[in-house]
Amino acid sequence: MRSRPRATRAFCCALLVLLPVLTAGCRPRLAYAPTREPVTLRFAYRPRTVSRQAQRTAQMQPLLDDFHTKYPWITVEAKEMEHWDVQLDLGVKDGTIDVFQAGGEALAYAEQGLLKPLDEIQLGDWAAIRKDYVEGTWDGLSTQGQQWGVPAGLDVLVVYVNADRAKALNVSLPDSDWSLFDFVELSAEMNYPDGLPFDKSTRLFGFCTTPESMDPVIFVYLHGGRIVDDLNSPSEATLDDPLTVEAVEWYAGLFNRHNVAPDPDVIKSSFRRGGIYEAQVRQACGVWLGWYSHRRGLDARYQWPFECKMLPLPRDRAEINLGELQGYFITAACTHPTEALKLLRFLSDRWEAAGDRLPPRQSLLEDDGYEQAVGKGVAATARIFSQKVILMPSESMPTLERVGEELIKAITRIVAKDLDAA
Repeated sequence: MRSRPRATRAFCCALLVLLPVLTAGCRPRLAYAPTREPVTLRFAYRPRTVSRQAQRTAQMQPLLDDFHTKYPWITVEAKEMEHWDVQLDLGVKDGTIDVFQAGGEALAYAEQGLLKPLDEIQLGDWAAIRKDYVEGTWDGLSTQGQQWGVPAGLDVLVVYVNADRAKALNVSLPDSDWSLFDFVELSAEMNYPDGLPFDKSTRLFGFCTTPESMDPVIFVYLHGGRIVDDLNSPSEATLDDPLTVEAVEWYAGLFNRHNVAPDPDVIKSSFRRGGIYEAQVRQACGVWLGWYSHRRGLDARYQWPFECKMLPLPRDRAEINLGELQGYFITAACTHPTEALKLLRFLSDRWEAAGDRLPPRQSLLEDDGYEQAVGKGVAATARIFSQKVILMPSESMPTLERVGEELIKAITRIVAKDLDAA
């Protein structure tokens, strides 16, 4: 009788030793899941050309390294493309690129069968954050009801003010809630075409603009006018729209009545290498319009040698922002679309991936890291652009170009000869 407990204990010990062997076939198969096959994605993008002194808002390679850490079986080969050459175009067409970042003009590849369409099932990982995106950005990367790209970055037109000149002239700068009346008043206070009070050898033009730029078109749309019936699918010119005529009359008045805009011939003769853009860099401009991504001279070889104040476009009849969109696209040649979507979803959560442009999601614009990177003032202005963005056409259209050419010729004549806009 005394031996039975001892025998029982021995049996239990033996059972514990043998249990792993006896139950090996019952273990969950996940413990023996096969190792994932390594995957390589070829990712192409065009980095912004920036000044040597300026620090990039983001570098793409660290993000790709973080992605590889999270998904170690996926290697991303980064392919930096020059901004103006045809490398990207050739890579998409010859199938040597799997994923790329580009503007809305990339939608032309869809018509050539060079992109993979994205359906709602594939985009399921974005379902919870779609409402976080700036309104219109997803639609801007679709055609005929089919989604082709994922929003990557947004550029918007802003007003720049030379803050150093304003401080020296004791000019108070307006806040973000300002009107065209405030715009003209600020331009007048910054206008010293015959020389600054403290330095007669240095001229300062109130509002640097030229009829050959996009500026008059921007004011047309701020006033509620139009140059065509539909910017993205124009079928009729609308230059005789009463609000368009009023806006052109007001713009011409900046030269001929308010005298806050410089004579185009003076700009051409004084700044022979770069015209109005050279005047901006050389601190001859008090106020001008430019892209958000141009701040501090990030799109040029040299950083702006002065401090600038960035403001949203002033209010008129319409309160809008004009923007250009960048997206991520998967080529038809990509043999690993599932992994490519993982990459795009990963980049979609990182404000750094937008580079010098605006992150297209409100939560990323609100991120403390983003504010630290671009500065408190820039971030505050950037957050205003979350709504009411009119996206510029994604590709050049002959119809729109012809209307634009006629508009430029007309405004140039109106300004030069002080003609009636109607």
